[in-house]
Amino acid sequence: MMSFPDKQDAAFSQLYTKYVSNLHAYGTSLGFASDVCMDAIQDVFCKLYLRKDELRHIYNIGFYLFRSLRNRLIDLQKQQYTTENIDDESLAFSVEVSVADLLEDEEERLLLKEKVERLLSILTNRQREAVYLRHMEELDYNQIAEIMGMNAASVRKLVYRALEVIRKHTTEISKRQKTN
Repeated sequence: MMSFPDKQDAAFSQLYTKYVSNLHAYGTSLGFASDVCMDAIQDVFCKLYLRKDELRHIYNIGFYLFRSLRNRLIDLQKQQYTTENIDDESLAFSVEVSVADLLEDEEERLLLKEKVERLLSILTNRQREAVYLRHMEELDYNQIAEIMGMNAASVRKLVYRALEVIRKHTTEISKRQKTN
């Protein structure tokens, strides 16, 4: 087997380091165990490393990695439960919010984290996943559509409706707080 030259090895290592924590967070948000996520991430990077010559057409590596991880996790789940039907709707998407870098005051940080998690909890799994990919990973609607197996217009509508649910909920909370 041929190996990468040193510069390519270093670049590959940097790529892994850059994405591993976000990929892990995404995988666990889909409801998979941490060790399963790490195994799937390793599988994705092994494939990327072994097929580097075939994959030169990749224009957005982040998108490619998220899509590949999601597909690999679903494949692993299907292998584990060969008698059950597994589909996108069965993935329970939950988000662990990290605001550590945003605020210096620990109490404010915890309050903000709790508020964001409470708001995200009112969304459906698909809405949470779409909002996460759009606003946390900054993927475009076409990329999210491909990852989630939807069309771009449906993803736009999904994100729009999710944000509308959040706006409505926060407006209701604000009104209640003003009357108290």
